[in-house]
Amino acid sequence: MIMISKKMIKTGVMSMIKRCFLLTVMILFIITAGGSAMAHNELSGGEYFTLVDENNNVILLTGMMVNKGDEYISADNSRYRVVDIAGHTARCVYQGKEKMPVIDDSPRSNALGYSGTRLAPVAAKKKTTVAIYHTHSDESYVPSDGAESVNGKGGIYDVGQALSNRLQQLGFNVQYNHNNHNPHDVNAYSRSRKTAAGLLKQRPDVILDVHRDAVPAEQYRTQVKGTEATKVKLVVGNQNPNMKTNLEFAKRMKAAMDKKTPGLSNGIFIGKGDYNQDLSPRAMLIEVGAHTNKKSDATQGVALFADTLPAVMGINTINANNAPAAKPLSTQNQGAGTTILIILVVVAAAAGGFYLLNRGSTSK
Repeated sequence: MIMISKKMIKTGVMSMIKRCFLLTVMILFIITAGGSAMAHNELSGGEYFTLVDENNNVILLTGMMVNKGDEYISADNSRYRVVDIAGHTARCVYQGKEKMPVIDDSPRSNALGYSGTRLAPVAAKKKTTVAIYHTHSDESYVPSDGAESVNGKGGIYDVGQALSNRLQQLGFNVQYNHNNHNPHDVNAYSRSRKTAAGLLKQRPDVILDVHRDAVPAEQYRTQVKGTEATKVKLVVGNQNPNMKTNLEFAKRMKAAMDKKTPGLSNGIFIGKGDYNQDLSPRAMLIEVGAHTNKKSDATQGVALFADTLPAVMGINTINANNAPAAKPLSTQNQGAGTTILIILVVVAAAAGGFYLLNRGSTSK
């Protein structure tokens, strides 16, 4: 009979605890470091995903990577959920009509924030600030720039400049960062994160990451009040603690577009990833047209988008120069609180693991 001493059992148990602890740390690192990067993959070579409903009706074309569980709120506020993917076709199930916020032109109504929380005014002479940057710096428009991608600053910077110019005309303060984040790969969002974090030190009220899509031109071509333009699609990442607040903000943006500039919105795509939106509940990724659209139409579309932001932020265009920079009382720190809680749990687990390891090594 083989006799197993208590010391041998204890040594084996402690060895197993050590291995489990190290494995847990490795899994946490992989999830936090690699998960979002994989979600930020995009199709190349002119390929794109087609989202279809139960009757095979096309509801969206997108150059972004699509995964099961992704959602889309269409131009008519129908909400769909991706349930199956075959090749580049994503089959969706109708979830019902999305309840959208009501945009009212009266100052009193606009004093309500995107979450229904009354906004707290700050210094009366402080302008509302919008920060702008481009994660995919190479993005361009083939009919105008001659290529879909430019090694350096692509045509998307002209679209960003048009947005900045129009916002300043409306009385907004604009922080436009021209940093280049090439190459256009899965690590682009990691590089642009430093830019976004730097912009947030200026305490902007809104931060916009401006992109263009990669689909046929018809997906974005539109006329708004008789003017040729491209549509604007909003993108919300579902892998960040601010997701619910970011989505409410996107819904308010869409509602303002639907009221002020009918035909401008190309809906809201809710996809796997964070798109650096965990940094702020008012961070938004916008796609202005596609590489197949004319850049002049994209600049027109983004200027029309700018025209809706006073209503989104609850300010009057006439008084934009001295309007309060509205901030919600209860939701601004939602993401920060959740992130801190996660960190505390991980630290507690690590402390417990080290305690067990220490106790095992000192016990006789």
